Amino acid sequence: MAEQHTATDAWRRERWIVLAIAVTLTLARSTIFVAWPASYFDSDQAIFGLMAKHLAELRAFPLFMYGQSYILGVEAWMAAPLFALFGASAAALKMPLLVMNAAIVWLLLRTFERETGLRPLAAAAASLPFILPAVAMAAVYVEPSGGNLEPYLYVLLIWILRDRPIAAGVVFAIGFLQREFTLYGLAALVAIEAIDRRLFTWTGLKTRASMLGVSAAAWIAVQGLRRLSSGSGPGTSIDQLHGASNNILELVTRTCFSPATAATGIGRLFSLHWPEMLGTAPYPLSAFAIESTGHQGMAGSSWLPATFAGICIVGAAAGSLGSHAKIPRFPLYLVLVGLLSGAGYVFGRCGEINFFGMRYELLSVLGIVGLAAWFLASRPPKVLLTAWGVILAGWLAVLVVPHVRLAREYTTAAPTPAKVQLIGALESNGVRYGTSDYWIAYYVSFLTNERIILASEDPNRLRTYSRIVDEHSGEAVRILRRPCAGGVELIRGVYRCPR
Repeated sequence: MAEQHTATDAWRRERWIVLAIAVTLTLARSTIFVAWPASYFDSDQAIFGLMAKHLAELRAFPLFMYGQSYILGVEAWMAAPLFALFGASAAALKMPLLVMNAAIVWLLLRTFERETGLRPLAAAAASLPFILPAVAMAAVYVEPSGGNLEPYLYVLLIWILRDRPIAAGVVFAIGFLQREFTLYGLAALVAIEAIDRRLFTWTGLKTRASMLGVSAAAWIAVQGLRRLSSGSGPGTSIDQLHGASNNILELVTRTCFSPATAATGIGRLFSLHWPEMLGTAPYPLSAFAIESTGHQGMAGSSWLPATFAGICIVGAAAGSLGSHAKIPRFPLYLVLVGLLSGAGYVFGRCGEINFFGMRYELLSVLGIVGLAAWFLASRPPKVLLTAWGVILAGWLAVLVVPHVRLAREYTTAAPTPAKVQLIGALESNGVRYGTSDYWIAYYVSFLTNERIILASEDPNRLRTYSRIVDEHSGEAVRILRRPCAGGVELIRGVYRCPR
């Protein structure tokens, strides 16, 4: 009895130590992008910052992303209380996502331990592809631009709450309204319940039907709230948006199944997308819009995650061949989510996979995590486990070195982004109102806390700004990236022009 008590205490101690280390690593790989938010910031993120600011000031009710009606404004709602307490800032905008990263790690470790039987240390090892991703992915995980990170949380919660149809239905509805990729979680859950035959029982059908009923009711309720929402800034309505849509219509119109281009898409998935996302292909960080002179990846290292996945598949398959062997359901769920995410990216975009489309397929990381957990749960032989650990260590080394270099760069001589320099030039020139392109307009407006109002010429997501600029037409200017008659160069390549 005493021995059992001692073992329980040791397990509990290991759990908290491992969790503390895992969360610390997760926060550390995100610190640069929160402590120096301008290191990775653009107008898409600024839009959500402005939404949160207007909500905190009770000037607007931004239900969806300004300028459209199919990305739920969850990130603005999370940041608004912080803005009300501490003022609007890019760091405060990213802080809820930093906390969400830690919550996802905790849920992964907790569920692997409780449902898969992994020791805390093994659960953390399986979760390392999320805990320590490439620099570009770490930036994306704290990017408030519509829902890059949140589907990870929604997918995990759908599984954890699968026997609580009301809670699971609400989670799925919010997740789908924010980012339709949450659908992969529901599809994977239904597939597993079909494999287990639970879906074909009265209890299983009732549970899933109840979940979908709650989701439908929540979706309808949100569509009703659209009439009250501020579609394009304070003082606007959803009716002022041309071609206002919803996420279901957007999903249908953006989906394109083309078997003819699928082979090309699958090839790009392996040759372009995954090496980019998994941090092995060599790219300058500036290619990901990160303000840095550094780079990530190493030529010839893409075999590391490929071999890692291969070892996982071999070990998991071998462990599942016995007559009494049972495939662990939570890892299988994550693997299915990852496969669906990759397939959706290939077939849903007609094979058009490009460098800048990484945000459309991020959940395959969960598939790798699930595969690793499945491998460890299969109790692989020592030689295979050793090979797995060595390959994982090599891959992590490729990922971690750029993080260290980036941290050293920012703690010794943090670069000043060109747009921050532009803000200084605008303020010293007394510019208060004007127009510019999208990527300048809202970046400047948010980071100056709306001391400078720049309306975007295209796309125009805040019609409120257009009205304000028109009201100050006598002093408004035009900010262009090309020379103009009577213009003044504010910073290199950016000019103040007459409007």
